[in-house]
Amino acid sequence: MHSWLPLLIAALTTGQYITTIDPTPVTYPVDVNFTGDSSDLSDLTAPKLEAINQTVFEWWYFDAISSSNPNVSVVLTFFTTTATAFPLVPPNSSSVLLTYVWATLPDGTTVVDKAVPNDAAVLGEQNQTSGIWESTGGWIGRTTGYDAWMGWEGSRVSGRIQLDTSSAPLSPCSTPTQFDLSLALGPDLGWVSLVPGSRAVVDLLVDGHPLQFTGVGYHDKNWGSRPFQSLVASWSWGHAHVGPYSLVWMQYTRPGSNSSVPIASAYVAKDGQVMQSGCEAGIVAIQQRRTATSYGVEVVMPGVRLRVQGTAQVAGDGQHYFRWNGGVSGEIFGERVEGGVAVFEAFEFE
Repeated sequence: MHSWLPLLIAALTTGQYITTIDPTPVTYPVDVNFTGDSSDLSDLTAPKLEAINQTVFEWWYFDAISSSNPNVSVVLTFFTTTATAFPLVPPNSSSVLLTYVWATLPDGTTVVDKAVPNDAAVLGEQNQTSGIWESTGGWIGRTTGYDAWMGWEGSRVSGRIQLDTSSAPLSPCSTPTQFDLSLALGPDLGWVSLVPGSRAVVDLLVDGHPLQFTGVGYHDKNWGSRPFQSLVASWSWGHAHVGPYSLVWMQYTRPGSNSSVPIASAYVAKDGQVMQSGCEAGIVAIQQRRTATSYGVEVVMPGVRLRVQGTAQVAGDGQHYFRWNGGVSGEIFGERVEGGVAVFEAFEFE
């Protein structure tokens, strides 16, 4: 199969950048960037790794969940990592590229598929961005919305996710009035939410059967300069949409007995207008409730108390990682809310 990259590069001569990603892991130390040059989508979406060796990781994540049935969702992730740097991907010594998709059906059944592309590239110019994991999927994004797609020969899941952006990007310590160009969530760990909340339209084929829904969507990216499991002891992340509100939370602890104080970031918007966000101490507290067959969290922020209860487990290894869809109810700024939906996850390495 011929590579699309030379044709793409020739066609996009006006691009601010075109970054191709070598699928072969390098054997030398690489530079990792944790500061944005601007709040433009092209800068925030750009790869933050100079190259990919055995100890660094980066991924671009998209999801959408039905607003009428919290079981129904799709998650699409484009990885550049090795299993050494992020142990929940399959080992592959010859390539750092991976396209992964999870589609969850109305009955809560999840169909999972993955593929290894030959090439990948990320392109950007001001507030436009695109990525292509060759012959497996990609995205095109701008301030008005994103279009992400997946599918390859023999894939169990194929189709597209459309996000109509209703919210500005979010960095860990962004406030309601200012975007913070520091993208470091904690030491050696980066995170930025490109789309904290949006309307989503999904059109898929899953094992040959249509799965179409409208709901809410989300898009972010993570990266790190050391293996993920050496940076994180425990981790709770999620996004919820209930009534006019969109919420994002992130809380994690670092390994070691002296690192039990959580590092956190949180966000609340109403009809796309940011009400509160930041990374100060006490911005969010997460209480997990997990049994062998269920998972839920209580999310507490200033003026906010939500109960998120899982309805369908989307992914996990039964030991270190759990991702669920769920329903949401609670109170936000004195207003009783219910009937919301959420995608949320946990990592536990210690």
